[in-house]
Amino acid sequence: MNLLKTALTYAALFSVGAVTSVACFEPELDIPSFRCNPAQATKQGDNGCPGEETCCSDDPATVGGKLPNYYMDGVSNERYGAPLFSDNNNALSTQGMCVKTGDFDSPLINGCPVPCNPKWDADTINEICMGSQCCQTQELDPARDCIMVDGKWRAANGSDIIAKRTGWGPQHATNQDPFAEGCTIFSQGDQKSLVDCIEQLGVASSRGFCYLLGCPCVEDVCEMKNPDYVPRCTGAPAPGV
Repeated sequence: MNLLKTALTYAALFSVGAVTSVACFEPELDIPSFRCNPAQATKQGDNGCPGEETCCSDDPATVGGKLPNYYMDGVSNERYGAPLFSDNNNALSTQGMCVKTGDFDSPLINGCPVPCNPKWDADTINEICMGSQCCQTQELDPARDCIMVDGKWRAANGSDIIAKRTGWGPQHATNQDPFAEGCTIFSQGDQKSLVDCIEQLGVASSRGFCYLLGCPCVEDVCEMKNPDYVPRCTGAPAPGV
């Protein structure tokens, strides 16, 4: 069963700030856009996408677990900080999507849509997405992206690396910066900064884009492994099915 419902397949409109126009995904394949690797594209000297599309990171992870300062360039305080893998640091991300930019307003230096975390609370999503919704852009892999902690299944994240519950790398399917190459570049030799960056790493359930229209329903296939999981989407299979 494809838990990423078909709404994204037909139309997905970006919303960034005071939008004067929006851009629909224009499919080159059977889906409206597809996964790409910004870091790899940078190394190869191309944009990693067909035509005039840009390989845009969908990861809003930020220094210290703060909110990204997309609308306040350079601001660093208790609430906002520098994005680790998007905006100016898009090239450090190993996770992204091909997007046709230029037809919608964007506060990002590369004109990409605003990355967001679907697991943020409603007020935070409303702030970063300027009233639009935060749509998850990739499904978790139930066989490789999940980890059990204290008897509960959940999606793996950077804290599990620090706690040595995972080796990250190729162990997971949708993990950001699997070999910490981006974090190493970002930290510039500062060990504290490197550890902080690693702690902010995540898998597909922590990445998305702000969309003007409604999001497709996406089940958390890791949490679905728990007996007490309550399905979010109509018609979703029972846990363990």
